[in-house]
Amino acid sequence: MRVGQWRTLEKAVVFMSLCAMGCGSSSSPEREIGDNPTPTNQEEKIEKGTDSAAVAVKAKILAYPPLTDVNCSKFLTDWRMEHPEFEGKFIEVQTQFGAMTLELFDDVALHASNFRYKVERDYYAPSEFVRVVPEFVVQGGNSEDTRAQELRWLIGKHTLPSEFKDEYRHFRGALAMGRTYQGNPEKRSSSYDFYIVVGRDVSEVELQRIEREKGLSYSQAQRQRYYTEGGTPHLDGEHTVFGQLIEGFDVLEQLSQVDTDASDWPLKRLEMQVSAVN
Repeated sequence: MRVGQWRTLEKAVVFMSLCAMGCGSSSSPEREIGDNPTPTNQEEKIEKGTDSAAVAVKAKILAYPPLTDVNCSKFLTDWRMEHPEFEGKFIEVQTQFGAMTLELFDDVALHASNFRYKVERDYYAPSEFVRVVPEFVVQGGNSEDTRAQELRWLIGKHTLPSEFKDEYRHFRGALAMGRTYQGNPEKRSSSYDFYIVVGRDVSEVELQRIEREKGLSYSQAQRQRYYTEGGTPHLDGEHTVFGQLIEGFDVLEQLSQVDTDASDWPLKRLEMQVSAVN
């Protein structure tokens, strides 16, 4: 499949996902990860590297087994125990507008470990934001460029079990993973595609409706936070929140205002460099 065809298909998937949520402008930040041509073997992918840095990244990834839905939970649990030096580190996202700093919630163990693992494997160095919706989300990680597609195949195509925690909601600046809605009753998360909530005003009427329809319960502190900060509460109980923006809200706002096409794709590449920092 040519790149142009791939992008057309991926935009169509995004559009269908938005319609499926039935929330008007409060649509789901979900993008399906489509299939890419499977390499005949992993060594062949390394041989196709165009420079020494690319070869080094791929070689480092091949030191670990390809991840699947079957083995990813055990692998990420073991990897976390074997690499305590990453515990508690913040995540820095460098953009053309400046840097954002994210705190990961390590009690959302698989999602936090997965993100740290992808950062350590240099998957997001660089990557790009591929969906931008004002007052909703900025979303990235599932880039269609050649490097990202190759790395996804080398690291492994897998999803993560949902890890919903009542204390973590979709407030402004929340970090969560996208997911597929169709054929996903367990609400498993994408392992590459993440978003940061930009948010909008939230009313008591909306929170009461969500509690009634989804069986959720918001504490008074959570209600007050939604009133003062805003967010996307209709995504609570749908996507796993595993972190929070702590610095760079002005950068988030600037990212959310870039020009996009009708499918919310930035008209110009919106690159990011993601790293772990103390």
